[in-house]
Amino acid sequence: IILKWAESEDGFLDKDFKPTAVSNSLAKQWVHQLRADEHAILVGKNTALNDNPSLTTREVFGKNPVRILIDLELEVPQSFNIYNDEAPTLVFNSIKNEKKKNIKFIKIERKNFIKNLLEKLWEEQIQSVIVEGGSFTLQQFIDAGIWDEAFVIKADNINLKNGTKAPVFSPKPNKISKLRDNTLYHFQNQ
Repeated sequence: IILKWAESEDGFLDKDFKPTAVSNSLAKQWVHQLRADEHAILVGKNTALNDNPSLTTREVFGKNPVRILIDLELEVPQSFNIYNDEAPTLVFNSIKNEKKKNIKFIKIERKNFIKNLLEKLWEEQIQSVIVEGGSFTLQQFIDAGIWDEAFVIKADNINLKNGTKAPVFSPKPNKISKLRDNTLYHFQNQ
């Protein structure tokens, strides 16, 4: 399990709760390489609704990861990018099991959600997952201590002042790299 997010210097993921580019083009390219290297990428309902991400590998050559959406009430419209045919997609929900072309709906219990999710991912033979957000979803993995690595991209010159706060995360980084005016912090869970 790999956690990944980008935050402003003052600790926000977005400005006024609207999608905001925080990372630079070099960091974006690094993220797309990470996506190409890992098996799957996971987001929660709010990220899907707010950002309408494709969750594909566009900036580098490589295979698109399996997309994973946590949408318990199936609130994300099927016209959104996450439902396009660019990659296999697993939708974890509390309503139905169903398979339609590249989309697989998987019913999951709300109780012990993270544990149940990991069991279902194992059943689907998912080998690695990048949890890209949002803040609520990332915080659930952090609070449960269920992560192997984390990558935090910090925009050194952007202060957003308001918006979605970055997850509360306090380990010491194992490695710090510069990506021009962004700093990449790499953490490993002991």
